[in-house]
Amino acid sequence: MTLYDDISLVYEQLQKLLSEAAELREHVGELERYNAYLQQKLLDEQQGSGFEALNSLYNEGYHICHAHFGHQREEDCLFCLSLLFHEGRSLPEDL
Repeated sequence: MTLYDDISLVYEQLQKLLSEAAELREHVGELERYNAYLQQKLLDEQQGSGFEALNSLYNEGYHICHAHFGHQREEDCLFCLSLLFHEGRSLPEDL
């Protein structure tokens, strides 16, 4: 390999890293906006009890368990349900 080939390879790798960094920055921005949305949603729902806010979040399709809090859920989560049952002694509306 020549010096030119080495420089070309380094340049290609740098371009790839810069592209990945731009994608990561975009993803971080999306996560920050989503986090701000969830925080505002919690603040808006604090008019009721904390349990009501958690129950509402769960019914809207978000995890409320410690392991996955705030992530969208595809199906019922036993950890979330056990928390709701323990706190409110009743299951969410959609079950």
